[in-house]
Amino acid sequence: MHNDFTVFSRAVPSGKKVVYYYAYDESGKRRGPWSTGQASKTAAKNYCNALNRKGKLLPGLGAMPTFAEFAEGWWEWDSCPYLKERGKRFNLTQAYAKRGKMVVVNQLLPYFGKMKMDAITQEEIEKWFDYMVGKGYKNTYTNGIFAIFRVMMNWAAKKKVIPADPTGDVILLNNDRKPLKIITQDEFKALFVKDWQKVWDNDLIACLGNKLAALTGMRAGEVLGLRGENVQESHIEVYKQYDKFGYRDTKTKDRRNIPIPPQVMGELRELMATNGNGYLFYGEAYTV
Repeated sequence: MHNDFTVFSRAVPSGKKVVYYYAYDESGKRRGPWSTGQASKTAAKNYCNALNRKGKLLPGLGAMPTFAEFAEGWWEWDSCPYLKERGKRFNLTQAYAKRGKMVVVNQLLPYFGKMKMDAITQEEIEKWFDYMVGKGYKNTYTNGIFAIFRVMMNWAAKKKVIPADPTGDVILLNNDRKPLKIITQDEFKALFVKDWQKVWDNDLIACLGNKLAALTGMRAGEVLGLRGENVQESHIEVYKQYDKFGYRDTKTKDRRNIPIPPQVMGELRELMATNGNGYLFYGEAYTV
């Protein structure tokens, strides 16, 4: 058994102390806190008793959505309010929206879906971290999922769906990402030999595309997006990529010029002899 509410003092940015209160819903779960606007606990208790008599001790709780209800329509490219507002200030991609949607469906809804939004506290989030670790997920993967969740909860607080963002003070898990390894000289020599046809099954596009990626660090989408018009005298211009969302800006949106060894440049020009200024790495096996 417990009282209908509990009160406590908290200092506000001005330095003054204000009394806040927690209340309990019909299931016995603690909700809040909410400000009473009072400086003393006696006045705060009188304020809470008055709210309780009016049935308003839990402000707006009846209208509080579950996470599943709040997440409805999130990350839809053409209709999500967050994406529309964010898109006014930053260059968003459909890939970003698609990942957000996958995270919600596959990871967040199964755990948080039935919870009321204001019941998602920092304590509940820590339990979720424990759950993810217990499932064997890598810390870096879990942190990435949490980044999407944090965006949504921050938005909920900004739009007054919840009184405060519970993710604000949450500390991420340790970074356990394995260091990236680059191809060794011996591996390179074994893959890109003079009689490359035997290694690459006579597939010039696969051979040259992978050689270009190994020499330059280009992403797969950047290789697929390379056009003849991007090939200059001694370098290539990289500022676009090609993937399932079409021909678009690269992930970093940077424009960079990459020097190319003469031999590889000659091989690129062989592709240009066939494809002209269009996509160099083109073929049915390489369409996205």
